[in-house]
Amino acid sequence: MNRVMDRTKSLRILLPLLTLSAVTGCASTQKWSPSGGDREQGLVRLSYEYPEYQQPEVSDAQAETLALNRCNSWGYRKVEPIAGQVRQCANMDDGNCNLWTVTREFQCKENTATYASRLSR
Repeated sequence: MNRVMDRTKSLRILLPLLTLSAVTGCASTQKWSPSGGDREQGLVRLSYEYPEYQQPEVSDAQAETLALNRCNSWGYRKVEPIAGQVRQCANMDDGNCNLWTVTREFQCKENTATYASRLSR
C-alpha cells in the first residue's frame, strides 16, 4: 500500500514538471539586432529570427533601447516605434518555412546635430 501511495505522490510532482517543460520547450527568447535603416531619414530597422514551431519571446523595451542608442549615435534625441512589423520567411525547406525573420521600424526624433556635424561622423 505504501508503494502505491509513494508512486502516486511521485506522479503528482512529476506530471506538472513534465507539462511545464513541454510548454516552455516551444518558447524561445530572441534578441533584437540592427538590420538596416537610414541616417538621413532617421529610420532604424531591427530584426530577430526564429525557427518554425517556436513562439519567440521578445522585449519591446530592449528593441526601443537599441533603436534609441542608434538614433543617439546619429544625433537624434528620441525614438518612436512605427506601428506594425513585417514577418518574412528567411528559409524554405520542401515548401515549408523553417526560419522566420521579424522586422520592426523606429523613427528617430528631434535631430540635434547640424548637417555639417553629421557629415563628419
